[in-house]
Amino acid sequence: MQATPETDTEVIRTLDRLFRRETGRLVASLVRKLGPGRLTLAEDIAQEAMLAAVRTWPYDGLPDNPAAWLTRVAANKAIDLIRQENTARGAAEALTPSETTSEATSETTIGTHDDQLRLLMLCCHGDVPEMDRLILTLNICFGFSAREVARLFLKEPSAISARLTRAKTKLQSSRPDFDWPTPMELDTRISSTLKVIYLAFSLGYSPREGAQAVRQDTALEALHMIELFAGDAAHRRGDIYALAALLCLQASRLESRTDSDGRFVPLKAQKREMWDKALISRGFHYLAHAKESEVLSRYHLEAGIAAQHASAPSFEETDWVGICNLYKTLEEMTGSPVVVLNHAAALMQAGEAGAAIAKIKTLEDHGLLSNDIYFHTAKAEILLMSGDKEMAKAAFKRAQECTGTDTEITHLEHRLSTCL
Repeated sequence: MQATPETDTEVIRTLDRLFRRETGRLVASLVRKLGPGRLTLAEDIAQEAMLAAVRTWPYDGLPDNPAAWLTRVAANKAIDLIRQENTARGAAEALTPSETTSEATSETTIGTHDDQLRLLMLCCHGDVPEMDRLILTLNICFGFSAREVARLFLKEPSAISARLTRAKTKLQSSRPDFDWPTPMELDTRISSTLKVIYLAFSLGYSPREGAQAVRQDTALEALHMIELFAGDAAHRRGDIYALAALLCLQASRLESRTDSDGRFVPLKAQKREMWDKALISRGFHYLAHAKESEVLSRYHLEAGIAAQHASAPSFEETDWVGICNLYKTLEEMTGSPVVVLNHAAALMQAGEAGAAIAKIKTLEDHGLLSNDIYFHTAKAEILLMSGDKEMAKAAFKRAQECTGTDTEITHLEHRLSTCL
């Protein structure tokens, strides 16, 4: 397909989508071929394949099968690099373009899925400290940059980059294998894997910066990964089913979170007829399985909150008291300032203005939230609902000073106008 001015935008969109979705798959496939001790090499090759697409697709047009094209280019680069190093000659001979092409054209094969799950488990290796393994997995398996991860954890990008380098060095020095973890290792790795999938979905559902209000491909890739776990009879765990329920229920609202111009639409204004009923049904199916577990996780509680929203006929008819009770338990379980913030918002909707404002005040001196756009926006909305327009206006202005997506900043400008 020859490139035209009309296809340029399509190429850019496709590249962005594939970078998020395919980088982890390419690395997983290469690690299986080259071995986990060459993780950095596999990552470099995947990046080179992406750069090759950036250089050629705007001029040559999109290939018929972009994923297969990327996999073939990555395979060829792997062969070249290994031959240049004059090492792993046997792996180079085994890694032929014909093999990788057949893998790329069958994205839904069990082997491809297995590679992705194995890469997730590899990056969540127990020898790597938990925070570092979360950063490493978000970067390698989901394609998030150090800057994006820094925004998520409210850290400096340089600090995240240092952690990322340390995690890669530690992982490769541990000489891990690409086999499925032993039962003894599995619990620790699954716990970290669930956290990573949860965080990756969150970054797709509510990006921290950029032009897009929602990154659907990122959110759906995270949903895809948790459903792989939930669909495996060997992993009948309540927290896995609960996270699958949560992400299905949240993903059901993806289409309604933006309008036809790509602008953010808050929950209250969303058109519920746009919610994906099939995903809601799957969410309740997983939730039923999750309730069979004797262990209550945060994912159970968050899935319960999402289920309340999914089953409510309207925003006004939502069981806000029930949601507040779930947030109360979740707050006691986690102590998370983000949970406290969401609890405050729910209390306001339940008619408990005094309790909501009191909770907000407990967060005002919390260092992690001082430059968080969501905190100042939620604070402004609560103050506005309580009738304090001046304080709400100040909070909206403070939110505008924080980093956010373009559509969030536009939304803030609109909300600020309601205070004037």
